[in-house]
Amino acid sequence: MNRFLAFLVVAIALSPLCHAISASDLRGLVGYTVVASTNASGELEGVDYDKLVKLDNGMVFEFQTYDYFYAYRPDVVVFAKTVTLPTGKSFTAYKLIIEDEGEVFDVIRIR
Repeated sequence: MNRFLAFLVVAIALSPLCHAISASDLRGLVGYTVVASTNASGELEGVDYDKLVKLDNGMVFEFQTYDYFYAYRPDVVVFAKTVTLPTGKSFTAYKLIIEDEGEVFDVIRIR
């Protein structure tokens, strides 16, 4: 296990997220880097395909999954990974962890 992943596991274990995220959830984050730690702006009443979430740092994401919950200004950690296709073209993939929701959300960055 590389140092960053070890640090991430310890950081999550020592935070309130430890009760919501399992080790199997972290498998999907291999190769990703934490690029922001912020809050969702206002209320977040679940996530749904194509639903937007605005973050206090100005980033805006569109969810690619569904889950229902309610949170007011929850903590959000943003992960990013650059992916290079066989054609040589590259893009950045993003994932979010939202405070106490127990999963990693696939998102598309809008802004």
